[in-house]
Amino acid sequence: METTLNPHLALCLPEIISHIFSFLVPAHTGEELKKKMYVDLYPCLIVNRLWHDNSSRIIWRKAFFEDTKDDLDTFLKFASVIYNASSTSSINNTINYLSEDRVWNKKIISADSRFAEEMDNHYQSTLTKLDTAARLTTYRNALRYLCIRKIKEKSVNEPLSRIGEHASKLEHLDIYICDHFSNEALYPFLAHQSLTYLSLAGCHNITDEAILKVAEYCKRLEHLDLRACGLVSDVSLSAIALNCPRLRHLNVGRIRDREKVSMKSIALIAEFTQAAVLGLAGCDIDDGCMQVLAKYRTTGLERVSVNSCFKISNETVYAYIRYCPNLSVFEMKECHQVNDWEAVAELVNRKVLLTLCDQQNRACADWARIRGRTLDVKAPLK
Repeated sequence: METTLNPHLALCLPEIISHIFSFLVPAHTGEELKKKMYVDLYPCLIVNRLWHDNSSRIIWRKAFFEDTKDDLDTFLKFASVIYNASSTSSINNTINYLSEDRVWNKKIISADSRFAEEMDNHYQSTLTKLDTAARLTTYRNALRYLCIRKIKEKSVNEPLSRIGEHASKLEHLDIYICDHFSNEALYPFLAHQSLTYLSLAGCHNITDEAILKVAEYCKRLEHLDLRACGLVSDVSLSAIALNCPRLRHLNVGRIRDREKVSMKSIALIAEFTQAAVLGLAGCDIDDGCMQVLAKYRTTGLERVSVNSCFKISNETVYAYIRYCPNLSVFEMKECHQVNDWEAVAELVNRKVLLTLCDQQNRACADWARIRGRTLDVKAPLK
């Protein structure tokens, strides 16, 4: 039988290769966004240019780094690859970044160490031969999701800023409790106007100035998390309301600076956005604000948190019974002016998940016991 070294046409089409490679990535959540989840894709990087490009687009699509020394080192290598397009060190950093945690290599080593060495040499040779500029363009364009969690070093701003300059198609940016993350480090990410998801939870140096820039550049924004960003106020949140009509998720919960977020901005959020999930814990929110929110969002409102909003009373509960039939979660811990347990029971009967503090939960349970009823409400987690 005559044989040929020419591959089947299907294996020469980028669309087909990309679809096949997509099955090599398992379902993943949270911490599983590590590079090791791409273990089955790493060998594809060294076959040829077509396979390298298609596998690298998947590998570089999501990047996740945590507060460990190994992750910090890997993050710095990752950043240097993204922005250091012309230097020789970029090639070396690419090899280092993509080759870390190669479980497939460990399997080979256990079987045949000499073969493993040959594979490593072939891998590095393949990357080195690829056109550097084209390869860097592929990596940059592939990046859609970037998550940095609890990295406390002051030096994090510069590499993040440089990544922001080049990640022109990034859609999801999640910077979580990075104490030194600054406005200036955020700005480069905004210039591309591609973000739909922005979470800066716990980044307490972020100010109104930065969020005004978000409102100006991120018109397609759907998710904004500003928990514990105490320097953010009604000033920038009002601009978000007027410029980001697709916004569905907003969290501005806080434990201090409550007076900075009030009805001035939340009423505009209710009127001009598609807000379905609102985190308002610890804000200066009263019944009037909550009623405006209920009347504007009506069937669109799904989840609300007003924990520690001390001005909230029974009037808010009545409003959500009347106007919000699709409400699924209502958090009202420490709202001690809410004491009409008959109204609370109505929400429970509608399968709304309620969260109460211990004191509220006891009062509600006493009321239910006297009336021979059972209410499924949640006490705070210990």
